[in-house]
Amino acid sequence: MMAWTVPTEDMILDLIDPTGSTEVEHLHAARLPDLRGKTVAMLSDDMWQAHRMLPLLRERLESMYDNIRVLPETEFPMGTQAMDSERAVDQIIEAKVDAVIVGNAA
Repeated sequence: MMAWTVPTEDMILDLIDPTGSTEVEHLHAARLPDLRGKTVAMLSDDMWQAHRMLPLLRERLESMYDNIRVLPETEFPMGTQAMDSERAVDQIIEAKVDAVIVGNAA
């Protein structure tokens, strides 16, 4: 990655070349090998027919995996801002879920 620091009269600008690669600072969580026996929470931004698609996804997951427990989006704050709140995070932690499905690919 190429970067330059440019001092100006009022501030210092850090410029990064967007064509270069960046360092990965935060890795994603490890993937679950299987959803059998797991608890999965669904979060919804409440857009793009989520009220139709997420229940269908829930039904599909429950038919595919034994002993899966899917907590529907209606049990958590809904909407773009609400699902990005501390309240939503606290509820997910309290529910002791193994995985979270976020959104509806809008």
